[in-house]
Amino acid sequence: MVFAREFIENSNNVENLRAKGKVGRMSVERLCAGPAVPCIYAYMAKKFPELEKVLEKDKSFDEIESKDIISCAMQTKDPLCMKVVEKFTENFGTETGNLALKTLPYGGIYLIGGVTNGIKDYLTSDTKFMDSFYNKGRLSDHMRSFQVLLVDPEIEIGLAGARERARRDMIASIKKWRSNNYYRFLIYHIFGVLGFWGVG
Repeated sequence: MVFAREFIENSNNVENLRAKGKVGRMSVERLCAGPAVPCIYAYMAKKFPELEKVLEKDKSFDEIESKDIISCAMQTKDPLCMKVVEKFTENFGTETGNLALKTLPYGGIYLIGGVTNGIKDYLTSDTKFMDSFYNKGRLSDHMRSFQVLLVDPEIEIGLAGARERARRDMIASIKKWRSNNYYRFLIYHIFGVLGFWGVG
């Protein structure tokens, strides 16, 4: 990504400033996860100095959080914050597509998380995420084999997963218990018929 390369090579990017030294690397979390949002904000603020920094009227940059930027973009359509959401969405779609090619998730891809929930209206009304997801050259058509789903934030996905795991473990334990008792009964019956228990 041109954005990632420029971000790494720019010695004044926010990641380097917060680390108090040049990082010289780029992780996925700094491109398309919660920690990416302030980083992209700093990048866009520098790239488009003509855009007003409305968030910095009441806060210093170090006090601005991902939720502030997303809220400003989604609620007021602030131009600078919208550029952040657009770039984040592009990165998110691209990396989700990369992961899909590595893992081949024919059962579907489920998008969850705070940022995903914050920009869900943008994800569902704009094609940028899916365009970036599908954009894989000669494999673009194959990418359409993977269904992408946005998880309702009211669903406690962690608890739902724990309940499902408990249910499966319980079923496996019952089957094992039944199986063991069946063979015990079978062996006892056979030995009884053969008179090995000293009966009669």
